[in-house]
Amino acid sequence: MKRHFQVTVNGDTYIVEVEEKKSPAAYLQPVEINYSQTNTPPVQIPHHKAATSPHNYTVRAPLPGKVIEVKVKTGQRLTVGEVMVIIEAMKMENEITAPVHGTVKEVLVHAGSNVTSGQPLLVIG
Repeated sequence: MKRHFQVTVNGDTYIVEVEEKKSPAAYLQPVEINYSQTNTPPVQIPHHKAATSPHNYTVRAPLPGKVIEVKVKTGQRLTVGEVMVIIEAMKMENEITAPVHGTVKEVLVHAGSNVTSGQPLLVIG
C-alpha cells in the first residue's frame, strides 16, 4: 500500500510517497557480529594508609579551579577523610580531603586563590 505525505523542509513543500510493507519481517536481515573476549586480572586500587605520616606530605590540587574555602589551620590535627579545602571548578564544589592522619604544618592557599592542577595546597606532617 502506498501513502502520500506532504512535508515542508526549510520552507519548501514536498510530496513524499511511502510504501508500507505488510510484515515487518521484510525489513529484518540477519547481521553477523564478530568479537573476541580476553580475560584480564582485576585492577588493584591503592588505598591511603590511615597511619600517621612520619614525613611531611604535600597535598596538591587534583584539578584547576578557585579555592572557595580553607577549612583547616596550621597546627590543626587531621584524620583521614577530613575535608581540608573546597575548590570550585566548572561551577562544582570539590572537597579535598586528608589522605593521611597528621598535623597541618603549612597552609599554602587561601579563599579566593586560583589554583592549577598539581599545585601544592598544604603540607601535613
